[in-house]
Formats: sequence, structure tokens, C-alpha cells
Amino acid sequence: MSIRKAAATLVATAALTLGALATTPSLAAADPEGQKAEAAPTAEANPFPYRGRVLGSSVVYKRAAPTTRSEILGWADSGSIVRIQCKVIGQNVLGNNRWYRVPVRGGYGYMSARYVLNLDQIPFCRR
Repeated sequence: MSIRKAAATLVATAALTLGALATTPSLAAADPEGQKAEAAPTAEANPFPYRGRVLGSSVVYKRAAPTTRSEILGWADSGSIVRIQCKVIGQNVLGNNRWYRVPVRGGYGYMSARYVLNLDQIPFCRR
């Protein structure tokens, strides 16, 4: 390969890489230790910006309120990733009184945090 072709290939690759980085919102500048940091998710862009992995041996119910006695609105399979908006204090489930607000058809419901491993730092709900 000629030097001219190699240089053109290198420039084209660099341009594509820089263009992809500029349009990828999940990548941010390096932190002080030189590691790439993810940009903080914004609630304005996505009302459920955080993630969790469902634990357990079967399904975990999505409920109308943060209590096991409330209506079941849906469920998530064990091992699946669920979207989370925020956390609230609710009924204590096996030593854990945190519940995550998750999307359901027509709005949101709650899943006991006892059965969801948070993959992001989940803030408390503001309202």
C-alpha cells in the first residue's frame, strides 16, 4: 500500500471515529484517573434513564403501589434488564424497603428493590 493510500485511510478512520464519539451521548471526557466516564443520564431525555437486572428464579411483579398487596400491572423475567426512573420507600420485603419506579403500559409501576440489582446509582423520587 502506498504512503498516500495509508495516510488517506488513517484520516478517514480518524474522522469516522471522531464523528461517532461526537454523536454518542453515553461517552464523556476522561475522569481525573484517565478512565472514560459515562455521561449522567438525564430524566428530560428519558423518563426512565436508569437500569436494573431482575434477580430471582422466576418473574418479579410490577405493582401499582410500593406494596405487595397492590394491583399487579405487569412483570419482568429473571435476568432481564428493566428501566428505572427513581426509588421510593415502601413495604419492607425481606429486609429491603426500597422500591423502584418502572415503566408499565400507560404509566409507571413499582418493583421491589429486593429483587432488582441496580446497575446505575438510582436517586430517590422527588414527588
